[in-house]
Amino acid sequence: MSPSPFSLPSFVARVVKGAGRGRTIGSPTLNLALKEIPRTLKNGIFACRVAWNRRTFAAAMHFGPRPVFGNSITCEVHVIDSLIRRAPLHVKVEVVKRLRGIRNFRTVGLLQKQIEKDLRQARTILFQ
Repeated sequence: MSPSPFSLPSFVARVVKGAGRGRTIGSPTLNLALKEIPRTLKNGIFACRVAWNRRTFAAAMHFGPRPVFGNSITCEVHVIDSLIRRAPLHVKVEVVKRLRGIRNFRTVGLLQKQIEKDLRQARTILFQ
């Protein structure tokens, strides 16, 4: 049975090497293989949960173009309030809620401020 276009997916994806930009701006991410992202997922920022090795973490996910960095398309997950010392090979992602669409920011500093807001909103949703 195919998922409803209104439902949010859960999926498993391989973790791939990224450019490391998230780490440099204070929001390290796990980059996911684009081929493994469900086609029903709309571009945007999401509150989600990620799991591997029998542990589940609260997270925020970006899927779509990155206008600030030249519009390359990515799917990347920031694990909230946890330091990931070694990236797993695969993660299971449970998308909980779409927070917003993709926006362009004039500067990386403005993007960082929005990321902080997105993380606060994701925490509120995931830690209710």
